[in-house]
Amino acid sequence: MFNRRSILLSIFIWFSTLEAYANNFTDLRDQSFKIQSPAVINFWATWCAPCIKELPDLEILGQKLSKDATVYLVNFGENTKTIEAFKNKKPELFGNNTVLLKDAKMSGLKSYGLRGVPTTILINTSGKAIETIQGMKDWGATNIIDEIREKILH
Repeated sequence: MFNRRSILLSIFIWFSTLEAYANNFTDLRDQSFKIQSPAVINFWATWCAPCIKELPDLEILGQKLSKDATVYLVNFGENTKTIEAFKNKKPELFGNNTVLLKDAKMSGLKSYGLRGVPTTILINTSGKAIETIQGMKDWGATNIIDEIREKILH
């Protein structure tokens, strides 16, 4: 007989084996884009205040991981026009150390079991999703950068 704990464990194991390439992400020109591992995938939206607040810290994380991993900013459910208008209005939130993508079809719901934004997925060197982090985090803090590096690179 299955109990709640065994069902939750099965779901966790299934989600933990998801591979980073299981997505329908595109660049802002609607060209297919494949996530390269290791990676940090942050799902965000222009209407999400916590998402916007953590974008500068994600840029710092991208800078600190640049030789070892990529930080992807995946806009969740919005079109290119909306994303570009937001980026033009607030260019200081985006830099050269993150890759801006979109998930217009909201495939992250199925691929990663998202429940909202911001949500961040850690992808290890084997391309496996190893952790899902709901909500904001101080991504630019040295201890968090070290913790992420340890998780995705080892």
